[in-house]
Amino acid sequence: MSEASRDTVLLVRAGGRACALPLAHVIETLRPLPTTPCDGVPPFVLGAAVVRGAAVPVVKLDLFLGAGPSAATRFVLVRCGARAAAVAVDAVSGVASLAGIEQDATPLLGAGAEGAVEALAALDGELVVLLRAARIVPEDAWRSIAGREDEG
Repeated sequence: MSEASRDTVLLVRAGGRACALPLAHVIETLRPLPTTPCDGVPPFVLGAAVVRGAAVPVVKLDLFLGAGPSAATRFVLVRCGARAAAVAVDAVSGVASLAGIEQDATPLLGAGAEGAVEALAALDGELVVLLRAARIVPEDAWRSIAGREDEG
């Protein structure tokens, strides 16, 4: 991904935190869809939802970040390599450029983030958590969702 495309982000809110997803990884935003729980996934993976005919894992971003639980009002469908996942967020705030904004590449967030947090930045006086969309779903959750598709 080029530096310019990495700097353009979709700003979202989850559990009182401002977060940013690289716009190059965002497929679309949509209303929350029914989600079917799956066994063997971390608590922040709500289960699977059917989006455009395919089962995708749904990650509740507030739980993922260890923030207080909140009501998700939007799903953000993101590319995770060749796969897609839905990120449940409280709100979508808009698109922004982080070009020229100082970023701390060593964020100190909970262990649940497992490499999905790329950096922290200050934007308009607020701390923003920059996420790596491709790492937001743990491998065991992908296996569980794939097993659910095989059953259906």
